[in-house]
Amino acid sequence: MGKTALLLAFAESAESQGFLVARVTAGDEMLADIVGTIQRKGTPYIKKNPQVKGVSAGALGFAFGLTFSDEVERSFSFLNKMALLCDALEKHDKGIVLLVDEIQAHTPSLRILTTTYQHLVGEGKNVVIAMAGLPHAISSLLNDEVLTFLNRARKNRLGPLSLSAVSLYYSSVFDGLGKSISPENLARAVEATRGYPYLLQLIGYYLLEYSGNSKGITGDQTEQALASAKHDLTENIYAPVLKPLSARDRQFLQAMSKTKGPVRVTDIEKRMRTTRGNVQAYRRRLMDAGVIASEQRGELELVIPYLGEYLRREF
Repeated sequence: MGKTALLLAFAESAESQGFLVARVTAGDEMLADIVGTIQRKGTPYIKKNPQVKGVSAGALGFAFGLTFSDEVERSFSFLNKMALLCDALEKHDKGIVLLVDEIQAHTPSLRILTTTYQHLVGEGKNVVIAMAGLPHAISSLLNDEVLTFLNRARKNRLGPLSLSAVSLYYSSVFDGLGKSISPENLARAVEATRGYPYLLQLIGYYLLEYSGNSKGITGDQTEQALASAKHDLTENIYAPVLKPLSARDRQFLQAMSKTKGPVRVTDIEKRMRTTRGNVQAYRRRLMDAGVIASEQRGELELVIPYLGEYLRREF
């Protein structure tokens, strides 16, 4: 459950249909990782038919299989290397699926990857790309002036999981491991996730960690698991989400946090002593960043679980 798990499901589905999948985490090394993965996974298909024109020694830039000649390895751009790989694999009815996790905006490697994809599609290559990241990273990427074509991509925002689904999932996992948990402790753990996939993972992990080899999960172990999960949430989610925000945006969130649950926009205006126009500007930025949402007209609420408690405690 969550964006990374969704990419893994994409990979499994694509591979079952005969595609070559290169799944990487965004970063400085991802372009080399993509090329290397395609070469490694595609070479067995090429070697089965060494007589095929265009993939023999020295032909079309390949020394053997899908290994590039020294000249290509040294002189060709990522775009040209990918085009060569697409052409060679197309002879074997193989397409390429690129899956990129944890994307970050304004990074040179991501710009090269996305513009390369645009060129490959324009040339009719059989290649698909899917990218996943936190909402603020997605928003920044879509606002990159060089990559405006990405706004035409299909975008899927992962909403909260239903608590009934979380309960069924936990029950299934614990039953499968031979661990018992009382209805009260199960309900406590399920409610604490607030439907947030990352919290589902953290709480489940700590419930198993603290219960060890015992056959059951106690109330104390449940509370320990919830405390540890909230600590990890603070370290791994709040900090990276809040860091890129302006001081005024953080003040907006602090003003929201004074109300538990949904807060009226008019109350935020009063607390910040600002105008409706300014509030709308902050609202739009923070919604794009995936920090707040509006379920009811005239109201806003914090999306990330326990963020309000954190803001009230720390600021």
